[in-house]
Amino acid sequence: MERFTKQVSEEFTITGEFSENMSDAETITAQAVVARDKNGDDVSAIVLDQSTVQVVNQGVEVKVRAGEVASEPYVITFTCTTDYPHKWEIDVKMRVKDL
Repeated sequence: MERFTKQVSEEFTITGEFSENMSDAETITAQAVVARDKNGDDVSAIVLDQSTVQVVNQGVEVKVRAGEVASEPYVITFTCTTDYPHKWEIDVKMRVKDL
């Protein structure tokens, strides 16, 4: 599982890259990104800016924001469906640190 660490107030874009699984001609037709805290609760509305979810080539990107040390580690799950049709999923672990 891929992982990264951010500070509480940092905001930046991350990408779930599916190109290793997809053929060159395959395209993403539907996508979603969900964030869960250490208890498995859906915290997507707090941790992710859902208005930024978009397909970029053969990946899906989203802006991460917020997060609390007490609720980490978070797992961010990228899913997509392609025109073949295949369904792919990538999990990324997000740690949060405070200065």
